[in-house]
Amino acid sequence: MPLTLTPEAVAALAPDPASLKAGQKLTAPGKWPVLAHDGDVVWGEAQGSGAHPYLVAADLRTPDIATKCSCPSRKFPCKHALGLLLLHALGAGDWKALAVPEELSRWLEGRQARAEKPKTEPKEADAAQQTKTWAKREKKMGAGLEALELWLADLVREGILAARGRSYGEWDGQAARMVDAQLPGVARLIRQIPDLLHEEDGQALTAHLGRLYLLVRAWQGRDNLSENERADLLTALGMPLDRAGLTRNDTDDWLVAGSVTEEEGRLTVRRTWLLGGGGEVALLLDFAPQNQPLGAGHPPLHRLSGALSYARSAFAQRAVLEGALDGGPSALPARASALADLSRHWAQALALNPWLERVGVLLGPVHFAPGQVCDAHGQAAALHASAPNLWHLLALADTEPAYVFGEWDGVTFLPLTVTPQSEATR
Repeated sequence: MPLTLTPEAVAALAPDPASLKAGQKLTAPGKWPVLAHDGDVVWGEAQGSGAHPYLVAADLRTPDIATKCSCPSRKFPCKHALGLLLLHALGAGDWKALAVPEELSRWLEGRQARAEKPKTEPKEADAAQQTKTWAKREKKMGAGLEALELWLADLVREGILAARGRSYGEWDGQAARMVDAQLPGVARLIRQIPDLLHEEDGQALTAHLGRLYLLVRAWQGRDNLSENERADLLTALGMPLDRAGLTRNDTDDWLVAGSVTEEEGRLTVRRTWLLGGGGEVALLLDFAPQNQPLGAGHPPLHRLSGALSYARSAFAQRAVLEGALDGGPSALPARASALADLSRHWAQALALNPWLERVGVLLGPVHFAPGQVCDAHGQAAALHASAPNLWHLLALADTEPAYVFGEWDGVTFLPLTVTPQSEATR
C-alpha cells in the first residue's frame, strides 16, 4: 500500500481521545462479522447495538486517508473507522479479498472524480475594490481596539478581585464585541481570561493582559512596523493567512514530527509540526467548525516530500505544504536542542514575534520523570498538564534516553513524539 499504517499513525487521525479509546475497544475481531480489502481499500461490517451492522471503509490509495461509515456519528473518523484502521495496522483479524459493496463504490468513485477534476485558477480581485474593503475593515478594527484599550484600563484599575467577580457572560459579551469589530484573534484571547483569574500570584493573567495591550499599541504604531512585523500583528488580530505573501522554502523533504488537535471555541484546530533536514521547523494549521471533519492529517514520524512555503513573519514558523507525498515511516533525528537552551530559544522567538503562543522544539537525549522532562546534566522542564498519550510515550522510550519533539510555551513542554536514542537517525 502507498501508506504504511501503524497504531501511532491511526491514533493521530482521531478527532479526540474519547474517539480513540472507543476505537481501541473495537479492535476485537469478533466485533466484525466482515473484514475485507479491495486493493488499497479496506472495509468491513461493525456490529453495533442495532440489528444491522454498520458498513465501514477506509480509502488508503493515497496518503490523504479518508473514511466512511453508515453510523450516525458526526465525528471523522468515527470510532468504527478508527477500529477498522487499528485492526488493519495491527494485522489482526481474518481479512478476505472481497469487492466493496455498491454503496462504497459510489463513494470511492466520487473521491476519484474529485481528485482528477482540474483546478481552476481564482479570478483576480479588483484592486480598487480590495482597497475599499480593507479601508472599511481597518476603520472597524481601529474602533474596536480603541474600545479594547478603555476596557483594559478599567479592568486593571478595578483589580483582580473585581475581575474574579465578573460573570462569564461579561467576558463572552466583550469577546462578541471584538468579533463584531472583525478582531477574532482578540476575541479568542479575551475568552481565555476566565481560566487565568484564579491563579494566586496573578502572573499569568498580567502577562495575558499585557499581550492584549501590546496589540493595541502595535496597531497604533503599525506604520512604523516592518512588513514581517505587520504580518505578525495582523495574524494575532485574527486576519486569515495571506497566501500572496508565502515564501517558498528550498527544502522538499520533511519529517512529520508530531501533531495535536484541540477545540478552540467553535473551531477544531489541528497543529502538525514538520522537521527539515537542516533543523528547520514548520507548522501546518488545519481548521474545521465543531462536529465537522478536519480532513485526513499526516501520520506522525513519516517522511513527506512536497513544496513548502512559509507565511510572512518575523519568526517563520507557520507554513503551507502542497503536493505532499508520503515517504514511509522514519524516526526523529539525533540532532536536538538541549534543555538548557529552551529559555534562550523562547526569548529569541518572542523578541521577533511577541504574540507567539508556542514553538516546536526537538529535545534530546532526555528522559521523563514525574511531571518533568529531564536530561543527564540536571536540567528539567515541566510537562504540560494535558500531555496526550504520555504513558504511551514513556513506554516507547522504555528505560533509555530518548529524543522528543513537542511544543514549548515558555513554561511547559507538551511532548508529541518520542524516538529512543538507539533508534534515532544519524
